[in-house]
Amino acid sequence: MELKFNHSKELTLGVELEIQLLNGKSLELAPASNEILSIVGNCNSSIKHELMLSNIEVNTKVCNNMAQVHADMSETLKILGEAALKNGTKLSIAGSHPFSHWKEQLITEDERYERLLNKLAIIARRFNIFGLHVHVGIGDGKKCMYIMNRLLYYLPYLLAISSNSPFWNGYETGLKSYRSKVFETLPTAGLPFYFKDWEDYAFLVDKYIATGTIETIREIWWDVRPHPDFGTIEVRICDSPSSIKEVMAITALIQALVAKLGDDYENGIAIHSAPPWVIRENKWRASRYGLDGTFISEDASQTIEIGQALRALVKELQSYGEKLQSLKELDYINEIINMGDGASRQLNLFAESRNLKTVVNGLSTSFMDEIL
Repeated sequence: MELKFNHSKELTLGVELEIQLLNGKSLELAPASNEILSIVGNCNSSIKHELMLSNIEVNTKVCNNMAQVHADMSETLKILGEAALKNGTKLSIAGSHPFSHWKEQLITEDERYERLLNKLAIIARRFNIFGLHVHVGIGDGKKCMYIMNRLLYYLPYLLAISSNSPFWNGYETGLKSYRSKVFETLPTAGLPFYFKDWEDYAFLVDKYIATGTIETIREIWWDVRPHPDFGTIEVRICDSPSSIKEVMAITALIQALVAKLGDDYENGIAIHSAPPWVIRENKWRASRYGLDGTFISEDASQTIEIGQALRALVKELQSYGEKLQSLKELDYINEIINMGDGASRQLNLFAESRNLKTVVNGLSTSFMDEIL
């Protein structure tokens, strides 16, 4: 089977955000997506079901710049927020719900989801998590694989800045991104491999399908992956952050980073791959400590504070922020570092109140105020 990478316009953007649906009174996750989609009707095709009925996804259209991403998502979220209020439902964004249990979640009736449940058993039923996915347009498959190989080292940076899931089933996990650990339980998830070229990747996909490992490429759930149908590279490692301003900042960071690595490809800069153990260790440190830990450098010669590493990356990407007209969003990464990651903010609310409902109420109130 020949795997074709469809051409797309360079550096275009598409953003997918998974949102929590909450019971308006108890603040538990609510299986309300059917009712909300019924209220929305056909007025917006960018609001979609997810595996759990308490999870709803918002997608942007293909956007040329960050201004279009912000306008598109803001319009859709306003429609979603108004529909939720009509249904007595609240919205929230975070990588996990602090106290609702995965056992209590209802599954969306869908042939694909039913097939995945039969295949993945309890692994799928525990998938009560919420993420941010960012697509960036790439010209061709060879370039996409170069960028993906280079992006591997930076994936922990993106996890650290978005880390926002410190609680699970009412338990303080000690991790800043417990969602990333739940995600890794999927059989074809987590960090991808290094690939020599597009043909090397296509060979793996062919063998995965031939051996029944997957049925379609949609079942490769890596932290970053090519999306041949769209002609994009899709970054999937991020928790759902706590605000749309943070979504925009992280999206701008990903776009600028892809732009920089794309220029390296065009300029013939060879890949000097970080050792896989460095990337794996840094991902663990990001999930455990968020912005508060240290990373191992790409050449494994030293460690650097995560916040300091991110500030240096933002500085390095300033010229791309200017070219992409995303400097304001990119600079907000520094503000997130100043505030602390979303997980730390949740933990601070809990330390003050000792009440997880207070944490959820804080997340939901700030998000609803932002979108309505």
